Amino acid sequence: MYTNSRYYLALDIGGTKTSGALFTADAVLVDDYVYTVESQTFKGEEAVYHNSKGVLDHVIRHFALKREEIAGIGVGSPGPLDSKRGVIIHAPLMRWRNFPLVERLKADFETAVMLDNDGNLGALAEQRCGAARGLENVLYMTVSTGCGGGFVLNGRIYRGHGGGAGEVGHMSLDPDGPPCPCGSRGCFELYASGTAMNRMMREDMKRGVESRVFELAEGEPERISGKVLHQAALLGDWYALDLLRGEGRLLGRGIANLFNLLDPDVIVLGGGVTKSRAFFHDELMDSLKKYCIQQISGDSVRYSVLNDRVILYGAFYLVSESI
Repeated sequence: MYTNSRYYLALDIGGTKTSGALFTADAVLVDDYVYTVESQTFKGEEAVYHNSKGVLDHVIRHFALKREEIAGIGVGSPGPLDSKRGVIIHAPLMRWRNFPLVERLKADFETAVMLDNDGNLGALAEQRCGAARGLENVLYMTVSTGCGGGFVLNGRIYRGHGGGAGEVGHMSLDPDGPPCPCGSRGCFELYASGTAMNRMMREDMKRGVESRVFELAEGEPERISGKVLHQAALLGDWYALDLLRGEGRLLGRGIANLFNLLDPDVIVLGGGVTKSRAFFHDELMDSLKKYCIQQISGDSVRYSVLNDRVILYGAFYLVSESI
């Protein structure tokens, strides 16, 4: 097909969408092509697996790849997971418990498969070729359907004793707070994620709060989204601006805890919520400086330059550097 004889497949299994792509050995995204489908969230482990496998099948067909041309597959998934055994320990959004993802993919595609937490792969990609390229100690946090994270320390992914490091979304802020699918209560992502903001907006719509957000959604709760919130903020809507500023303050407090714990070179933020960063970045930095005991500069917080492709790049680096 192309001049290369061996390629790497990358798979990003997310809470909202699942994407696949093909990379050359020198980190080139072939044809700049990414195939994306809606994730089968909450529909059961087999539905999620076959949906994910279907994404890889599509990429293989698109490029007319032969089996011997596939050097390996890198996969990013929500966790907690065991990257050594290739097992998803517990991914509530996927209904996966002790799911042998790597074993299943190896059997279906007959090639090497490497798995890691999507947050870890985000950190790896940003450190290798993104906003934190060349820095040794990098934190990554995605603010999207949930709040995930990953750490690259001394140039390598830090997974912790059991592989569960970086689960920043499940730091409990309030033990009496709302229940989380992870089994705990009052988790960070219940307050600071895109899902959390959507929930708050729907509740405020029901309470009769007046806002351009609800006008743009035409009074339909199911049309509430981060995109609608962003549009309202661009129009100067007081409610949208207030909600996003509050998001900045929450993120700043959470990130301050991470800086106080690990003192990294930088933290890189990604995920759909960061598309509205112009409306919350100042509050985030003010909050971070208020709660952080470390020296904070304007460059301490950066935003992903790889955007929706960050996990795919991380999956590529994971598998290509392991083979």
